[in-house]
Amino acid sequence: MVISISSKTSLSPSALSLIRRLGIDTIDGRYRADENIGNSFGGTTFSGTDVSTGQRVFFKYLICPRGEGERAKFLMERDALVRTRQFPGEGVAPEVLHFEQFDELQSMVLVTEWVDGELLSDWLARAHTLDVEKRLEVFHRIAVAMSKATLSFQHRDFHPGNIILLPEDQVHMGPTVGFRDSRSAVMVLDWGEALPVIMGSYDDEPDHNFVMLSQAPRMIVGAITSLPPEVFKPWQHNRYFGGTYESWGLGMLLYRVLSLQNPVTFASLGEYASEVYSGALKSRLMERANELRELSIPGGLILPRLFEWAVNEEPESRPSISQIGRVMWDVRYESLSLVESRLLDQYFANPNEYEPEGGWRYSSIPDYD
Repeated sequence: MVISISSKTSLSPSALSLIRRLGIDTIDGRYRADENIGNSFGGTTFSGTDVSTGQRVFFKYLICPRGEGERAKFLMERDALVRTRQFPGEGVAPEVLHFEQFDELQSMVLVTEWVDGELLSDWLARAHTLDVEKRLEVFHRIAVAMSKATLSFQHRDFHPGNIILLPEDQVHMGPTVGFRDSRSAVMVLDWGEALPVIMGSYDDEPDHNFVMLSQAPRMIVGAITSLPPEVFKPWQHNRYFGGTYESWGLGMLLYRVLSLQNPVTFASLGEYASEVYSGALKSRLMERANELRELSIPGGLILPRLFEWAVNEEPESRPSISQIGRVMWDVRYESLSLVESRLLDQYFANPNEYEPEGGWRYSSIPDYD
């Protein structure tokens, strides 16, 4: 299937030489690492070949981790990928082909399918050439994929460089398609910051869950462009059900899709934290919502209100990603359009329970994305 990562390429012959010297450049007798494509604190990545089929594959190595935290993150990424692929329906994360630990070498390797497609960051660079309906279609696809991806694990690093759009002929969505049969044709990449939605509550959980539970409150991870403001507040686990951690990033993306501009930018994490505590961020986002109200877009004032909802600073007051998908369904397929405050209030009290005058055209599908 698909990873177009040319924009991340950073060739390092020394990295390839290292795994060859260690004797771990060919895994399970069939997966051969060929070219280094990236390096980070979470591991070193390579493109490679399944020599038994000739298919391209993706490698991620962790060599001599600097403490239990790095090791636990790598194991958590494996767990997230495996668990996400176990749900019925389309796979919205790369399939794990092989995982192996080399205890004597203090190393681990994760081999997954290779993903070819268009990075969302590249799509955004050309989004100005598309009409708003087409842009909203792509946003809806991403919301569907993220609602499936975050059922068991928070991704915690949702940003345009970690989303890849597969060819449009693979998309299978619409009023006659059930949720399990839907195909958003979107892949969510790089699960290196992932954490279980529920963790540290059962004695039989793997040890790396408890390592991350002890260390995660002291870390700020993920791209600043989609980092929710609760990272600057006391850390609480087992709270972000339904993807409410990532719905902040989806709100930011919605603004970009509609206006073709970034809603906010920050020079540093310090500036971001300062705006959270001073109230400046909340004021800026209210201004962005007002700007969206001036646009001629589908749904009347529904999407500006959805943006406000998604970028609420309190995660418990944000929509789940499935609710974002439901709103997109109603706007795109039901052609719902609301401008009166009273009706908007009724609708956003719970989009899943709202019914317009005259009913829905596709009421046989009660819970959409």
